[in-house]
Amino acid sequence: MRLWTPVLILSILMFTVPPIHGQYKEMSKIDSLSRNMPEPDMFNGMAAHFGVSADSLKQEKSTNGLSFGQLYLAHAIAKVSKNEVGAILTESKAKLWTEIAKEKNVDMKQLSDDADVLEKSIKKLQKSK
Repeated sequence: MRLWTPVLILSILMFTVPPIHGQYKEMSKIDSLSRNMPEPDMFNGMAAHFGVSADSLKQEKSTNGLSFGQLYLAHAIAKVSKNEVGAILTESKAKLWTEIAKEKNVDMKQLSDDADVLEKSIKKLQKSK
């Protein structure tokens, strides 16, 4: 009976760690970018990327105590899954980002590509100053 416990734990880890890693990689990428960019550039870049106002993003970030990476994930998941960002933010208080993405059938490759596009556009915005 004890042999099954380690096997079960390893099986669970094998099937849950890769998606978690993938999603948090995008969050980490955006958080890292935000440490090297002025905050207004981050908000303006994300606003242009998601088609929302920078003021809305500032409010969401502040009200929900989010990092830029979390704010990015909320908007990216909402965009891809065609859900309201407010609903995603509400879910994020009770669920992991990976659970939300899985429930919304979000393709992690699509999120990864989208994070790359956002990163490039924010860097381009910064260089054009």
